[in-house]
Amino acid sequence: MDPKEEEKLIRISALILQKMQGTLTGEDRFFLESWLQESERNKQIYQRCLDEKLQRDAYTRLQDFETRRNFESLKAKISFHTSKKGPGLLKRLLPYVAAASVLLALSVVWYWNKHSNRLVETQREVVNDRLPASHQAVITLSDGRQYALNKGEKQVVIDGGGIRYEDGHEVAPINAAVSARIETPRGGIYEVTLPDGTLVKLNAGTTLSYPTVFAKDKREVTLRGEAYFEVAKKKDQPFIVHTKNQQVQVLGTHFNINAYQTSVPTKTTLLEGKVMVTTLLGSQKVTLLPGDQSVNTGTELTKHPVNVQQEMAWVYGKFNFDGKSLRQVMDELSQWYAIDVVYKGDVPDVSFFGGTFRTSKLSTILKILKDQDLSYHLTENGKLIIEKNDPKSQKGGQ
Repeated sequence: MDPKEEEKLIRISALILQKMQGTLTGEDRFFLESWLQESERNKQIYQRCLDEKLQRDAYTRLQDFETRRNFESLKAKISFHTSKKGPGLLKRLLPYVAAASVLLALSVVWYWNKHSNRLVETQREVVNDRLPASHQAVITLSDGRQYALNKGEKQVVIDGGGIRYEDGHEVAPINAAVSARIETPRGGIYEVTLPDGTLVKLNAGTTLSYPTVFAKDKREVTLRGEAYFEVAKKKDQPFIVHTKNQQVQVLGTHFNINAYQTSVPTKTTLLEGKVMVTTLLGSQKVTLLPGDQSVNTGTELTKHPVNVQQEMAWVYGKFNFDGKSLRQVMDELSQWYAIDVVYKGDVPDVSFFGGTFRTSKLSTILKILKDQDLSYHLTENGKLIIEKNDPKSQKGGQ
């Protein structure tokens, strides 16, 4: 669903509720009436919202999904290779797709009024839930000064004039510092504009080190984690990214590097321009063109074409689970939600496809596991315990 249409439906749901409560006034009444006059379909949606049976059905089917992301999560949930569920559920829900936000919002209110005890119980079940990553980062200068960046901002600019936010507010002067390090924790993301104008988007659990003034003949930075680069074009000043087992050299281009310490291969994905990837051991080299990805295992460097939209899902605010194993998915969630994953017993490393939005709470993502005969338990100290379901417990303990 288009984000603007989704936002509109959410607003409509609130207005219909106000209408039912007799509190709708002024501009809001005009907005709702205008929406009703737009089409016969909108009038039908409105009538459905007044039907308690439909509300009850919608709540039963959709209560496990967040209001604003429910159908993306639903597509992911029913699309796994090993799932025993067929397309019947989605087919049965199609009549409600257009009105999903409205029906769910209203039915939650209806259910709250008539079944508050059950909702309180459900809320208690996810008391240890985790929110998605937010804007968090720390900058450390070579002279020892350290600054925690404002969570209300999303980008910081560092150049000879000092450290400042995108809106111009100063964080600190550079003074005698010759280099800087910006770090995002697990559960944190941030953007930084480097002294040459290059934009870097840092994923969770990432560190980027660089000089406060680049050398005249080259621009060098060091990366640990994952980052997306939009490199400013400077013909006589190549841009070089050093990671644990390779270096990437460009003049001006858009690319992504995934080089987490816990990940064996380092992946470099090119969106625009051309880059040269060179291994630190053996000096193997490959040249990437748009749509190519290199994979560096430490002993071997290869390249192949990829679906850039899927590979760059994190930059677009989405999770992409296509072809990923359980452990690969959990590694990604571990960074994004700042959790430690513990596998208990013989847990099958199943494969997934589908995806969902990164703005979802962890509990929404973990609904996936129930279709894989897996159970999970999130402890208060942020440990996610994953184990295979006990068949006896599913049969009432017999």
